[in-house]
Amino acid sequence: MNAQETTQETWKQIWTRKGLKEGSATDLLAYDGYEATKVDMEEVAYQITKRLDIQKDDKVLEVGCGAGALAQYLDCDYVGIDYSPTLVQKHIEILHHSVLTGEAADLPFKDKSFDKVICYGVYLYFDDKEYADRATKELLRVARKGVLIGEIPMRSHRAEHLLFRKEEFKGWDISDGFYDPYRNDRFNAVYIFS
Repeated sequence: MNAQETTQETWKQIWTRKGLKEGSATDLLAYDGYEATKVDMEEVAYQITKRLDIQKDDKVLEVGCGAGALAQYLDCDYVGIDYSPTLVQKHIEILHHSVLTGEAADLPFKDKSFDKVICYGVYLYFDDKEYADRATKELLRVARKGVLIGEIPMRSHRAEHLLFRKEEFKGWDISDGFYDPYRNDRFNAVYIFS
């Protein structure tokens, strides 16, 4: 596939194509779009666990879980959901987690089904702000204790990425991104229910 054909693909097509590639647990970063990024996903999982105070018996939903680059390092009662059926299949094959195919803006779970909800490195791939707003409402709806939305971009090296401002997450605890070189271009938003 040449560069022009790649730029005409939708994000959903890109993620579906990625899930069709052969690979193993050592390829999880590439499946989930981090092949050109130096990210220590184990450290990211540690930071998320710390920020959300994830305990081993917590029921945790990861929205936009991909093939499991983050999930492999989470120690909890884990459930994942992603809109790419091929990445969901890859996640199940490699990590054997409970993972479903579905949309972030239309989660197939009852209110307050999970203790904590994570949506990490996903918002930049949403089509528009309306979808992002619906997704945020869904994350909050299915959570009982807390939600973390991670690596929300303010600036990006790609024109296709959806950008946000910290002010759009009023009432959330805002912190810098978890890893360089994007630490100052992205932020995390955490909401803890009182």
